[in-house]
Amino acid sequence: MTRTLLTSAVLLGGVLLSTSVQAAVSNSKPTLALPQLKISGQTSFNNWFFNNKQIVVPGDASNNPWNRKAYGRGQLFTVDDTRIKFTVEGRTDPGMEYGMVVTLDGDVSGDHTAREAYLFLGGTWGKVYAGNTYGVPSTMAFGGWDQWGGTEFMDGNFERVINFTTGVLHSTNLVGDSNRDTKLTYLTPRWNGLQLGVTYTPRSEHRGEHGINSITSYGGSKKKPFDTDNIASGVNFIHEFCNGFEMALSATSIFAKSHPEYLTAPKRKNIASFALGATFSYADVGFSIEYGNNGNSRELRGQNLSNAGQFLDLGLSYTWGATKFSTGYYYGWRNALGALNPSPATILTSPRIRQKSTMNAVSAAVDHKLAPGLGIYFEYAHFQMKNPAATAEANRLNAQLAPSQFAAPVKSNSANAFIIGSRLVF
Repeated sequence: MTRTLLTSAVLLGGVLLSTSVQAAVSNSKPTLALPQLKISGQTSFNNWFFNNKQIVVPGDASNNPWNRKAYGRGQLFTVDDTRIKFTVEGRTDPGMEYGMVVTLDGDVSGDHTAREAYLFLGGTWGKVYAGNTYGVPSTMAFGGWDQWGGTEFMDGNFERVINFTTGVLHSTNLVGDSNRDTKLTYLTPRWNGLQLGVTYTPRSEHRGEHGINSITSYGGSKKKPFDTDNIASGVNFIHEFCNGFEMALSATSIFAKSHPEYLTAPKRKNIASFALGATFSYADVGFSIEYGNNGNSRELRGQNLSNAGQFLDLGLSYTWGATKFSTGYYYGWRNALGALNPSPATILTSPRIRQKSTMNAVSAAVDHKLAPGLGIYFEYAHFQMKNPAATAEANRLNAQLAPSQFAAPVKSNSANAFIIGSRLVF
């Protein structure tokens, strides 16, 4: 009897102790987890085979042999797009996300180490990015480049081996795109597939800890026009239908006040550019298209003969298991000013002042996945470039540059490139 009572007392004590411990645990305040560090990155090794019709480029106004640069035909090894990305992410009790991102640039020929550095906050109200990173024209748009494989064609690194004609449009970026300049971006939550975004960049070219300079380009001796109060906006819509067909539409625009290279340089027209894009996919087939219009952005004031151009890019892809086949097309056109300093009288009397500059380019690529994050690719691209005003446009640019930053005129050119490459992403 005594043993039974003792046993009961011990069991009762254990129950009471367990209950008190559970009560203490339940009454304790939750502890927030520390922000977590994530590391990701990428690199690629490319073997280029290339051929240019326009070969030699003068390195100075006197065309001294020791400053000349040649493209011609040949082979080149490059290590491209090497990045290491550090992301620190945390979450508050109410569920708000916060963190920072620093991306290091692995270009061993570069003069900087950090490529991106920004903070972010996010919640049910949307997301905010603050710092040196891309804005809504890059993050919210859709276009032919969504399907491009290999080195990504016009978004790739063909300037390594292609002698681009002066004054031709060869970019999928709108004039006024603030790239990774210091900015503030807000994205709304996605509602029924619809999302809005806006980016504000007080001063283009500004990065990191730069001080203010409101009248002169940050470009050192190689100065260029710059912008203030740059406002980019974007809207996109994504929807997946019941049969598996997916559609994505986008519209982006940029408005900004343009400034010349320095105070006494010729004045420039303000930025006003826009792009419309779409991506469609069904099963293993994808198709994308984009139209961009730069209007008269950053063109010389006092004349209406030249403009900043328009472009159209297309992309088509088919994925078969671990292999992706893709093809791309790009067409850019603009009116170029074929005189160094055209006077009003010259503009009225000479029909040859306005010249049409064009860029036609096509590509085909095959990408094959060898392992998670590891792949190889083969790509061919052909470029056909024409600008009768190339010399005049280069001379006009050189009038604003220091002699050590001479920009050689490159006349109309045709070029081909074939690439064998490998890429690692983790």
